[in-house]
Amino acid sequence: MIQAGFLLGGCLSSAATLYLSFNLHAYSWTWAFITLIPLLAIAEKSSSLRRACGIGLLVGFSFNFIELFWITNSIAGFTNLPQAVVIIVMGLLALYMALYLALFTGLWHYLRNLPPLKSSWGNIISALTTAAAWILFEDLRGSFMGGFPWHPLGLTQIDNQLFNWLLPWGGVRLLSGLIVLGNIGLYLSALALFKKRRKQAGLYAFSLLGPLLILAFLAGKTEPAKTALQRAIQTLNQATSTKIVIVQPNIPQKEKWRPENRDKIIEKMIAMTRKGLKYRPDLIVWPEAALPLLLEKEMVISNRLQELVRTEQTSLMLGGPRYIDEPQKNQPEITQKKLYNSIFLFTPDNQRQIYNKIKLVPYGEFTPLAKFFPFISKIVPGLDYSSGDKIHNFNLATGRNRNSPKKQPLKIAPSVCFEGVFPAFTARFFGAGANLLINLTNDAWFGDSPGPRQHLLNIRLRALENRCYIVRCANTGISAIINPQGEIEQQLPLNQEGLIEATITPCRQATFFAHHPDLPTIVAGFVILLSLLTIFFRRQRNG
Repeated sequence: MIQAGFLLGGCLSSAATLYLSFNLHAYSWTWAFITLIPLLAIAEKSSSLRRACGIGLLVGFSFNFIELFWITNSIAGFTNLPQAVVIIVMGLLALYMALYLALFTGLWHYLRNLPPLKSSWGNIISALTTAAAWILFEDLRGSFMGGFPWHPLGLTQIDNQLFNWLLPWGGVRLLSGLIVLGNIGLYLSALALFKKRRKQAGLYAFSLLGPLLILAFLAGKTEPAKTALQRAIQTLNQATSTKIVIVQPNIPQKEKWRPENRDKIIEKMIAMTRKGLKYRPDLIVWPEAALPLLLEKEMVISNRLQELVRTEQTSLMLGGPRYIDEPQKNQPEITQKKLYNSIFLFTPDNQRQIYNKIKLVPYGEFTPLAKFFPFISKIVPGLDYSSGDKIHNFNLATGRNRNSPKKQPLKIAPSVCFEGVFPAFTARFFGAGANLLINLTNDAWFGDSPGPRQHLLNIRLRALENRCYIVRCANTGISAIINPQGEIEQQLPLNQEGLIEATITPCRQATFFAHHPDLPTIVAGFVILLSLLTIFFRRQRNG
């Protein structure tokens, strides 16, 4: 009975501290460095590998079911599913997300009970391997079946200047691995002290916690990111500024696609845009799926928007669906109809640039595994979008510098909805020369729930990783201007229409992470390979 109580208490404490670490306040980041300790202790002492995996599954399910419960708003609000089925679907999502924590605890149990690693240095190998595996698990979660990279563990450090300065160097995956390493280091050090093995405790503290302390020390000794950025802006002779207006129309999702509302929505968007023209913007930004129509099929509306930007000498960026006949790759003479979720850029010179969304929302824009399990499409119905196949930046001659009245080139990384929560994917736009990220989204699907706030929180990481401004335009909110330090400079709250006017300074140089977005994953894989080789040779030596 006592053992069962200890087990339940440890699981609840891990789930609770994990929840607290993501719900940001002044010192919530500290919870992340202890949240896994009860889990590590219970998993290590579990009687079997299966039970260790079950412990991780229980904690992961509890956390994800509570933290992501807002998704039921989308399912219940836009399907006819019974409430019981909605809860089951939510449970399946939480269970899937928990699988990765189950793999983590199972691996930790296996390594800690493996004879070749029964030594002080073996424990360090176990720690490094498990932290590296966490990085790979987060990467897998961000790619498997389309990917759902929501709430990586490194997100908990977004406001912690002791460690968030590492984001331009290794991205959020690096931070996640360091947090896991910190948890393991604290656990092993405390365990050694409890067993009165001071030398072992010192070894673990030096090898596992020492690097974290050095990184925190360096953060205090280096120039703050904000000061460095301001100094760089002052010294760059060719630094340009771009004036942008964000339009947040606040149109409820259930009203947008009603035929009787079509003309009202078009006129509302244009009227709000005309209000924003008083700021003389270089670029006006509308949200994802801004108009309830297929823009390329509605030439009257399309020509009207083109005339607006030509007359006002501004540019317009908006999201909208595309339904087009596209030639097949292997047989160009044969076409097939495809539906894309796209971004359009209208410019005064009558040029139009288009980006087709690549990272589609699983079970919202496409249905993974539907080919093998057709009944899934009936449970969670969604439109069948096609995925774009090309990363490219929008080119826009806009902005003026202090030395020349001529317009300067701007390279915009276009991003639709939750594409902005993929670290390596977004970084590739900046590796290709982008100097500004514009994310168009429609979080009206989430209702008045934690969903839009979590979405905004996750995308703030991209500003730090790429040291760039982010312009975020949302239909019902939260629209925002995020600076290169990940801070929100301006925002419009949920369920409120309005405009944001801002002057943006594009970044001038891609970060190390933008050039090497896959490096943390590669290094993690290399660490695991070395661990496997070490285990193999130790087994060979011991017979």
